[in-house]
Parts: sequence; C-alpha cells; structure tokens
Amino acid sequence: MHNILIIANKEKLKAVEFSKKISNWLKKQKISNSLKFAIVLGGDGMMLKTARNLAKRDIPLFGVNLGKLGFLAETDIKNVFPALKKIISGKYKIEERNMLSIEVYRKNKFKNKFVALNDAVIKNGQSARVIKLNLLINKKSITEIIADGIIISTSTGSTAYSLAAGGPVVHPKIRNILITPIAPHTLTQRPVIVPDNFIIEIKIDSNHGDVILSVDGQINVKLSKDDIVKVKNSDIPIKLITIRNDDYFEVLRKKLNWGAR
Repeated sequence: MHNILIIANKEKLKAVEFSKKISNWLKKQKISNSLKFAIVLGGDGMMLKTARNLAKRDIPLFGVNLGKLGFLAETDIKNVFPALKKIISGKYKIEERNMLSIEVYRKNKFKNKFVALNDAVIKNGQSARVIKLNLLINKKSITEIIADGIIISTSTGSTAYSLAAGGPVVHPKIRNILITPIAPHTLTQRPVIVPDNFIIEIKIDSNHGDVILSVDGQINVKLSKDDIVKVKNSDIPIKLITIRNDDYFEVLRKKLNWGAR
C-alpha cells in the first residue's frame, strides 16, 4: 500500500476529493508489496509536472484524466477502479518515453538545467516581434532562424505545441528529437527530425530582451542575447503504465479526431 502514490492537483477540488475515494478503495484491496506506481489525477499538465518531478525516482505513472483532452492519461474517472483492478492483478504493461535534458548557458557559464517530457520552446515573450536564433547540431552551425520561435520536442511532445506549429505526428516508441520552427519567415525552413543521440544548441541572437525558454509550457525562463540553450536526450526516461489494447493511432482518433472526414 505504501508503494502506491496518489498525486492530485491541489488547486482542483474534484481531484482532491477523488484522491480520497481512491485511497479508501486501495486500503480494502490486497496489494503486493512489490507493486510500485503513482496515480496521477488531473489533465496533461499534471502528468507533465509529475513526470519531471518523479523521473529520477523510477516510479511508473498511471494517469487518470480529469481535464478536457487527457492525451497522456490512461483512463478517466468512470473507468478508474476497473483499471486499478487490472493493475493490481498484474494485467498491465509499462511503456518508456524518452525525455529531454535542457541546459542554459550564459557567457559560457552553466546557469540552469531542466527536464521535459514534451518540449523546450524558445519564443518571443510579450511582444509580436520575431526573434533571431542560430541553430547548431552536434556543434555544427546549421542555419539562422528568423521566426516567432523554435520548438524542440520528444516524440511524445509531437502531438502538443509542435503539432500546432505544423510539425509531424511521431509515434512515441520512436526515440528521436523534433525541431519545429514557429512561423518562420523563410518558406524553406521546415520541421526536422534527428536521432536522439544528437545534441542541439540554440544561440539567442536577438537583443530586444523579450525572449523566453518555456519547459513543457510550465516553467518559463527569460533569456538574453548570446545565451545558449543546449537540448539533448535525457539519460532517464519516464515510465507510463498502460492497460489498453488500443494502438497509438486509435488514441489519435479518439483524442485528436485524427483521420476524421
């Protein structure tokens, strides 16, 4: 029992109340001491936050959607108890999703480090002005990007901001990194997919002081001219518990109306 965490968004009364119901239900079950996972109550935002916080602890996550989309969640309130019965009886699988390691350097000195399940986004802040970025891959200068920003994402994050910016949908079992410009001012600059062992660096070449780094859309850091953001695959993946037999494309159809006519 002590090996199962219940994580709820404290700002949502519905999540807090439902966490108590789950806790009471779990106390009545016969649960193996070897079973260890975290039940995450909330939407995709809560899953992203928990993934960053628990990745190093090697605790699988089981998402219960209380929000609207719930793309990362495995089930919803209506089906949570039958789903938990399957997990307790061992009828589940664990999927690993790669995460991003993000480092910020200022004047060639390390400043901050983050991890992300979905993406790292460098974009203009409050203004509508374009920004100038220099893209390097494996220490080699690739191109200068003049755009609203750039998205570096995992395959899991391919259905998030990257998709809205015109990036491709990538199956989450494919370990790679997506580079998607945001509204580029050059028609030839298009999304690129690179292997997950590549190291991506973005140097800030704008000096109007309105550039930010956004990690999973939840952590925002102000950047300055000549700052360098280094993005690579994290050595630590996140583990997600799944009980569904749906293939990934079925999830796309249900959640995003993929292929609908």
